[in-house]
Amino acid sequence: MHTSWTHLGRLWTNGEPYLAVDAAVRRFWRGMSNDEHDRIVDMTPEETSIAVAGSTALLVGADGVVRDDSWMEVFESAEGTLAIVQASGPDYRRTLESALNYPSADDDVGDALSVPSGDLAIFSAALDGIGEHAMPLSPPQPGPPPAEHGPPSREPDTGLLLRARSNGYTLRVRWYTEIDDQSCFARWLLLPAHHRQPT
Repeated sequence: MHTSWTHLGRLWTNGEPYLAVDAAVRRFWRGMSNDEHDRIVDMTPEETSIAVAGSTALLVGADGVVRDDSWMEVFESAEGTLAIVQASGPDYRRTLESALNYPSADDDVGDALSVPSGDLAIFSAALDGIGEHAMPLSPPQPGPPPAEHGPPSREPDTGLLLRARSNGYTLRVRWYTEIDDQSCFARWLLLPAHHRQPT
């Protein structure tokens, strides 16, 4: 998996997974107001998606063995693969780099996601997709990955709204993985299915 990666943003989790879904579908998710998040609680790690209004949302994060409350870092490769990485280690940036370069051949194969609108929304499954109980979505902010994990932000938690570079993605999951005695990670890869035509 040696490729170039760009850091797009970070997502704070208190242990709940995030949803990656076509942005046009997110309004149908009522994780808080209709307690739809409860549908996820009893799901097994082998279940990697959940139905939302006839469509699919992928479950990305979180791995409580890596960390309890945690940042998840979002990257995009030059080829359009998205990576969501949860990491722990004394050299945070090096751990992230190792996680991104870790071989993916033995990753768990997850479900597929279609993105017909061309926009991908990533937000906490414990909240709603839109409305007063929703998480604001931020645009990507390309830059270097953080040097330290650090505490949660004092600002309200935000999700991400990304322009999809593919018509769809297939999820690959690697749960808790040790790099050395002090460093570990979990990783969710969204592999592009088909390149989207420029508009």
